[in-house]
Amino acid sequence: MQPQPQPPMPVPSHHWQPQPQHLPPPQQPQQTEPDWAALADRNAAEHRRKTRLKIIGAAVAVLIIGGAVAGGLLLLGKDGDEKPIAGPTSTATGATQQPAPSPTGSAKPTPTSTPTPTPTPSATPDDPSKPLWDASTDPAPQDAAALFSALTVTVNGATWNRTVVSLDSPCWDGNSTVGGLGRALGDQGCRQVLRATYVSGDSAVTLGVAVFDHKIQAETALKNYVGHLKGAAAPGAPVFCATPGCTNTKSILGRYAYFTVEGSAKGGNTADAAATAAATGFGEHVKNQLLQRAKTPAAPPAAPAG
Repeated sequence: MQPQPQPPMPVPSHHWQPQPQHLPPPQQPQQTEPDWAALADRNAAEHRRKTRLKIIGAAVAVLIIGGAVAGGLLLLGKDGDEKPIAGPTSTATGATQQPAPSPTGSAKPTPTSTPTPTPTPSATPDDPSKPLWDASTDPAPQDAAALFSALTVTVNGATWNRTVVSLDSPCWDGNSTVGGLGRALGDQGCRQVLRATYVSGDSAVTLGVAVFDHKIQAETALKNYVGHLKGAAAPGAPVFCATPGCTNTKSILGRYAYFTVEGSAKGGNTADAAATAAATGFGEHVKNQLLQRAKTPAAPPAAPAG
């Protein structure tokens, strides 16, 4: 049997409606006045805290910077002690040095030795040629025979004999100089040239001294040096070194310029080894003769007439 369908249930004639509930009205928030005094106290306290932090921070920074500076100075001091910078040294004057304090703080001084004073060098004597610097302090007459008074001179183990002396004025070329030397001397006021010739075997050396009024003139003349001294031959002897080409030397002492020229006694401009080798010795001979002149006391000034 098939089941029979059920009849529909009857629908009530009215629906259920939820009943409204009576809730209390919402409460409005109460508006209260801020506590201005408390806020002011909190702001003042915060301000004081920040001020203290700033002061503490500044103090710490000062301490750090001060420590760094002190440490740097200490390091510099140590470096200066261990590696002194080279500089002028002072000579001890004989004053006793005070001992340095003991590192341990003991009152007992550390014994130290007093440095020995360095002896002061003696004063440098005056230049012995100073009387020859100016004609006013060198009034002795110019005399070739007196200046070259030695009749024989020994140089390099050989004996050299004086053959001729001369005093030549003016100092122009062709007279006692060649190759432009006379002009260089004359431009500075050269007054005369004193010459002497020494011969040994076939070798000949002529010595010459140019006379000026002041050493500055002699120095300037040598700066413009050209040519050389002219060989002075004895009467009847072959002429030598009369033209440029011979070996020669030059020097100066006070207001005097002195020279040598070396060649062959046989004449011409032939080079001579023995004469050339003797040039330095003859230069020293001339210098010594001039220094002897500087030692000669000057004549006293003449008494005024009347």
